[in-house]
Amino acid sequence: MSNEAGEIEKLRKTIEHLSDQIIRSKEQEERILSEFSEMNNELVTLQRLLAKNNASLDAARKEAVSAGESKSSFIAVISHDFRTPLNGILGMAELLQHSSLSEEQQHSVQVIQEAARLLLKLIQDLLDFSKLEAGQMRLEMGDVELEPTFNYIVRLLEPKVIQNGNKLAVECDPRISGVLEGDSTRITQVLMNLIQNANKFTKEGSICIQADLVREDEDSQWIRFEVKDTGIGIAEEDQKTLFQPYVQTEKGRSKEYEGTGLGLSICQSLVRLMGGQIGVISQEGQGSTFWFEIPMGRKTEPVKATVPTGQDTLHDSGALLQEPYSRPILLADDNLINRQVVLMQLKKLGITKVDSVSNGEEAVAAFLSKRYGIILMDNMMPVMDGLEATRKIRAMEQDEMRHAVPIIAMTGNVMDGEKEKCLEAGMNDFIGKPFTLESLKNVIQKWQLPSEPREVLNMSIVKEIGELNSDGEQSILEMLLDMYRNETPGKIEVLRRYVVSGDHIAAAECAHDLKSGSLSLGIEYCSTLFARIEQLAKTGQVRKAEPLLGELIPAYQEACEALEKVII
Repeated sequence: MSNEAGEIEKLRKTIEHLSDQIIRSKEQEERILSEFSEMNNELVTLQRLLAKNNASLDAARKEAVSAGESKSSFIAVISHDFRTPLNGILGMAELLQHSSLSEEQQHSVQVIQEAARLLLKLIQDLLDFSKLEAGQMRLEMGDVELEPTFNYIVRLLEPKVIQNGNKLAVECDPRISGVLEGDSTRITQVLMNLIQNANKFTKEGSICIQADLVREDEDSQWIRFEVKDTGIGIAEEDQKTLFQPYVQTEKGRSKEYEGTGLGLSICQSLVRLMGGQIGVISQEGQGSTFWFEIPMGRKTEPVKATVPTGQDTLHDSGALLQEPYSRPILLADDNLINRQVVLMQLKKLGITKVDSVSNGEEAVAAFLSKRYGIILMDNMMPVMDGLEATRKIRAMEQDEMRHAVPIIAMTGNVMDGEKEKCLEAGMNDFIGKPFTLESLKNVIQKWQLPSEPREVLNMSIVKEIGELNSDGEQSILEMLLDMYRNETPGKIEVLRRYVVSGDHIAAAECAHDLKSGSLSLGIEYCSTLFARIEQLAKTGQVRKAEPLLGELIPAYQEACEALEKVII
């Protein structure tokens, strides 16, 4: 009996122990569930906060993008609004310079030009800084020859250097390859900025441009450029912040040395964009050496490098056009001063048949009322801007099968992408304000078309074809015209692509084929255009044929219409 009681007692204790464990397990389970519920609530709260933050970040991003677009738009307008009157100032000053002036008057004109060019440089610095800040600056890689680049810089800056009583010298390491790969325009910009800076702070001294080979491998060479001067030097404390935007030394802030404080910051950004570094070595009162090192690709075959042409300030702009221009020109610009300047510049070039209007709507109306050889079109005008006016003109030319008149954009907006907008609208070329007489002359010569078109048809050939007809059969001339119509438009489009891409051989072959097909039908003027394109392509100048492309389809359509009348 005692054993049974003992077993029962053990069993009771076991049950109590198990019950206790079950209770504790339930308590632990409830505690875990409670903790899980709290964690879940926290997770939901975090998700809500994250969603809210994402919405805030998205709104902030959109606001930043909108602000960036507004800033770019603002800078474009400011650029245009500043450059347009500057074009008037520099244009008038240039025209005055070519007239009979006393020594005192010549000096006054030079002061005007220098002040206007300084203002233009300040505007360009602000534009460059804005593009660099927005990450919109892009390198244009190509062939670079340092010797022609240095020669160009010396020719451009030496007069100003001499004016300060300084001497300019150039030293170039002979181990540097004759032709390298890089951005010639940006290298020139940095060098010119450093040289102009050196000249600003140096009087009766010397400035030396030096290029040395630092290291090289099979594909590239590292070039170190130095601009040394014997000027006033820079204090050690000023050197630490010299390349920061809007920062100038105490002496640099004086009225004697004008500037924005952006030049060196822009140089640093451009050098970094080219994968290099920039710095300065200087002691106050003992001159300065500004240097930058950049990697440049090695070229296996020497190709003539393209050297920036700047504002064509080295040429004598007084010369007339190579060939007299007798066709009327339409000038569309809303700025009265700018219109007057361009009219006087055109007169200086021997062009007097010029009509001027003040907005795009008036330009379209003038186009409808008269045949023009060239239209000079400002792209930012009231009522209707130049881009919309160009689109309307191109549409009317297509509807009326008129010859395409060359339209040249004139604009003070030189931001990236502006030229592309003009070309997409149907303009043929682009000239940025302010522009010189030489620049205007070059663009007019480039797009100068014959004063009078040749005979559309050679009637003797057309007559011979007509005499080949047999009674009861389809006219041979009609059959040949059908074949010509089926093939020619497609071939003209192919020719256009070859010309635009610069494929000399293919363009010459295609133009020859079109010329032969046109001559066989007695199509005179159109075949002449094809012959001119063929000749330019054969001499490696196919890109010069671009102004003729707009004439091809109208000339083809005109010939087809003339042949139709003969057949009827």
